[in-house]
Amino acid sequence: MNKIILLLAVLAALVGAVIYQQKDRKSRLSSGARKGVEMRELLLPALDVNSVQKIRVKDEKSEVNVALNGTTWTVAERGGYEASFDKISRALLALKEQKNTRKQIVGKESWGKIGVQPPGEPNAYGIGTLVELMDDKGNLKKSLILGANVNSSGNANASPFGGSNERMIRIPDDGDTIWVVGNTFSDLETKPDSWIEKAFFDVQKLKSVEVTAAKPEDSWKATRENADATEFSLEGAKPGEKLDNGKINLASLLSAPTFNDVLTKDKAAETMKGAVKARLVTFDGFTYEVQTVKQKVADADKYYLAVAVSADIAKERAPVKDEKAEDKKKNDEAFAEEKKKKEEKLANEKKLAGWVYEVTEYTVSSLLKSRTEVLAAPENKEDAAPPAPGAPASGLPDVSKMLEGLKPAAAPPAFPPASPLPEAPKTEIKPAPAPDANPVTGEKPAAAEPKK
Repeated sequence: MNKIILLLAVLAALVGAVIYQQKDRKSRLSSGARKGVEMRELLLPALDVNSVQKIRVKDEKSEVNVALNGTTWTVAERGGYEASFDKISRALLALKEQKNTRKQIVGKESWGKIGVQPPGEPNAYGIGTLVELMDDKGNLKKSLILGANVNSSGNANASPFGGSNERMIRIPDDGDTIWVVGNTFSDLETKPDSWIEKAFFDVQKLKSVEVTAAKPEDSWKATRENADATEFSLEGAKPGEKLDNGKINLASLLSAPTFNDVLTKDKAAETMKGAVKARLVTFDGFTYEVQTVKQKVADADKYYLAVAVSADIAKERAPVKDEKAEDKKKNDEAFAEEKKKKEEKLANEKKLAGWVYEVTEYTVSSLLKSRTEVLAAPENKEDAAPPAPGAPASGLPDVSKMLEGLKPAAAPPAFPPASPLPEAPKTEIKPAPAPDANPVTGEKPAAAEPKK
């Protein structure tokens, strides 16, 4: 009897264990099924952003590594080009201050469904975006995996078009706890070109531009007298040649340009083969040595540009005769401020030397034009000789001269003589007839003889 009771107890325990496992498995996607990590306010509590000196962002297809070198953040995938400090600061502060909206408990077998599988997991689906924060020695401080967005019903939605502003995040140290936050962390992307600093050079008050093409006959130079002039003149113009200012907008040439990407320096020489060279000089004393080229890359036209900047900045203001003391102080301060701006501009733009930038066609299209392409069309002139005296104005042959013995009729005078006007008829006014007179003849009827 005792054995039967014992067997029944063991059997009941086994059945209970199976039932428990089944319920536990079904409840892995529920926030209330397992306790997991305790709910907390911040996603990454006690994150010291000042100690972070390297950031790695990786997904299934690509990755980007930015690191602090001295005082400048750089992008490893772009040959150490300067990274955007604003973007890095924005991303780190967002991680530091991010609050949790809620949590869910999701088992490993369901991580793919919400897109929080780590990159590199064999035969895995639903790969998320791994973010690793490291110190100056490369030691890992914090890591997290950005998963799917969450739609309005609370379900995972990996589509970027869902309009969601929430995202599911898994922190490896937190086990099966999945955090839901009100931030998609759009700055944490794996495209290296999105991390580079996009500050560029800026040509202002252009004075002259000289283009040196591969063929000397394609080269040209244009200048203007002052910064207020809207049109440039072609230097060395031949008779009948004139610059067409409508074909090239030189007044704003390379004024506040932008670029899409930057090439690593080891690709510079090969990329810039056959480049057109241009020298731009401004009224402010800046000189820009520019090279640009059009290349075919994967059946698409790409445009590249390289630039080196120098400047002649006056160290002192020229003295002004009979300048008042108060005016001198004011003018000296304005000169010092302008001088500082020019020096800062030069220092920032000199950093661009040696790099090759991918730009749009519009940015460099004027510099890629040959000399004939910037010339205005020649003016139309009448080359035919004036008609001979007496020839028809229409230019048709005189038929009368083609018939022997036929003389042309004399041309009528320009204004024929006026004929005399006819004299106006005179009107005779007759007295009105007597009341008893004949209305036609005016005669009076004979008086009747008295009766006898």
